Amino acid sequence: MLKRVYKAPDEFTAITLREMLKSQNIDAIIKAYETSWLDGLPKMMKGGWGDVLVREEDEKEAKECIDEFLQNTA
Repeated sequence: MLKRVYKAPDEFTAITLREMLKSQNIDAIIKAYETSWLDGLPKMMKGGWGDVLVREEDEKEAKECIDEFLQNTA
């Protein structure tokens, strides 16, 4: 089962975090809210661009990695 570890505000952030997690040997994927036929409506309704997802067993470690990464880049 996949778990959301971060709600990304934009595509760049989602890709950056996915690649950072992969560099820590944590498989991650991105699920974008956007669909071409709704023209931005899902982004407005969900308050973000998309989700960064990992396997349930990697959830805690992934969240810790993301928190550390974001603190070091702020």
